[in-house]
Amino acid sequence: MATIAKRQKVEAADPIDTPSTSGQSKKHKKSKKSSAEEKSEFSIDWDVEDYKTEYESEEHWELRRDFMLAHKDRFDEERLVCLAQTFINMEFMGCKYPKDTMLLVAEMSKDIAEEFRRNRALRLKRTFVSASDAAEQRAKGRKGAAAIRPQIQVQTSSGSRDRLCFGGGEPINLFDGLRFGNLVIYLAGGRSCLRNSCTASKTKYEERQSEAQPADDTSKTAEILINDQVIATGSGENLKAAKLSAYKQGVLFLQTHCYSIKLNASRETIKVEKSKHGVNINVTKESADNLGEPKLNKNNKGYHMMRLMGWSGGGLGRSKQGREEPVGYLLKNNRMGLGSNDPHANLADYHKLIENYVNSDDMRDMQFEPTFSKEERAAFHQVASKFGLRSNSYGVGESRRLLITKKVSYEIILNEVLSRRNPKFCDRYFVQVPMQKAHLFPGHVAALDLENIME
Repeated sequence: MATIAKRQKVEAADPIDTPSTSGQSKKHKKSKKSSAEEKSEFSIDWDVEDYKTEYESEEHWELRRDFMLAHKDRFDEERLVCLAQTFINMEFMGCKYPKDTMLLVAEMSKDIAEEFRRNRALRLKRTFVSASDAAEQRAKGRKGAAAIRPQIQVQTSSGSRDRLCFGGGEPINLFDGLRFGNLVIYLAGGRSCLRNSCTASKTKYEERQSEAQPADDTSKTAEILINDQVIATGSGENLKAAKLSAYKQGVLFLQTHCYSIKLNASRETIKVEKSKHGVNINVTKESADNLGEPKLNKNNKGYHMMRLMGWSGGGLGRSKQGREEPVGYLLKNNRMGLGSNDPHANLADYHKLIENYVNSDDMRDMQFEPTFSKEERAAFHQVASKFGLRSNSYGVGESRRLLITKKVSYEIILNEVLSRRNPKFCDRYFVQVPMQKAHLFPGHVAALDLENIME
């Protein structure tokens, strides 16, 4: 009996696994292993805080950080950062993306976005109430609001001191890691845009007929090469059309790999105009290089007359190749005879005017109106060349204007707009960053208008 009781005690202390039990144990271990492998499919050994930028508001950063933290184990680091920036662009700027991308981001951000919108609504409500109370206190002459103000300033300064500085305070190399190096696409010059941009950055540019042209193909194929690398191809009924098609593809391709800069058409310009009372200097937003008469609209009498004659819009001609704007005109506003202007009478004064412009930090163009004669404009060209300025004439006949501009390198423009956010440059230039730098400058990812560049 003692032996049997001892044996039962030993069996109870060290049970033997049955086949079914051992199978379940192995399956459980296997499922644990597979779930661990699933979780480790994407590396989570990276810090979300590294993507915080010094120019980003706290509200934007908190929402972007929450998005990345919520899906850190589901996506690759680079893709998740891009999706987070896409979410911010959709939420704050209303950007549109391909349908699949928008559906994916909407599903990923469902809970995060709802909570953020709810908190923002409450915060706006509290702000409105606080503003009303502050106005009431000021009306009653109370000092409560004045006493709160220093405390707010202290909190703001401490908050800015705690913000992470991207790159450890070192200057950012804007061109680091870009495929085409320091190539910047300056969106001007029409069909010569890419060639001029490559010349400015000392990059090799070539347009040629494709060497892989099929013998039985009647159409022509052309290709665009940057540093002997084919970046775009295009086809057309002749070589000229094929090159234009390839050029359009090349512009779109390079916009995703290089910085793009475009001059603001409605930028402020210093207008210099001569009258019988002297010289008037004003500020205008109609620059000579973008000046044009408005197109016909529905309120114009000529619009209705042309519609009655069968005009459906656009230029005239079989291929609608005619001009779309009305012919410009200029009214003469003085009684001076033609040729009565002395080009050298006040040249010293204009020389001093341009010299003061060069020595100032003003980035606006200086535009000399058509009230100046051809001889005076020729003298201004020489003065501008002497001071290292760029000078160009626009318009024809009595509407011809002279535009004098300061020469600024593309790298300085990018640094002033992206890194320093200099308002004098931001008002003058639009910048689009390559996709590789989108997470650094989310406010400059929108595609720039390519009007007059694709022709």
